[in-house]
Amino acid sequence: MFRRLILEHWMAVFTITAFVTAFTIYLTCAWKALRMNPAQRERFARMPLDERNEGGPE
Repeated sequence: MFRRLILEHWMAVFTITAFVTAFTIYLTCAWKALRMNPAQRERFARMPLDERNEGGPE
């Protein structure tokens, strides 16, 4: 019975570790986006995302 409790505890550690890792990556991306200078924000806002609208190959 105790062996089963120990295994379940380790499975929870992996799940929590995965969540913390994903959350840290999300927070890092959000922090970098919020701290971006206005000139860079404007440049990214004007960046085309659909190449077909620019007359490129279809």
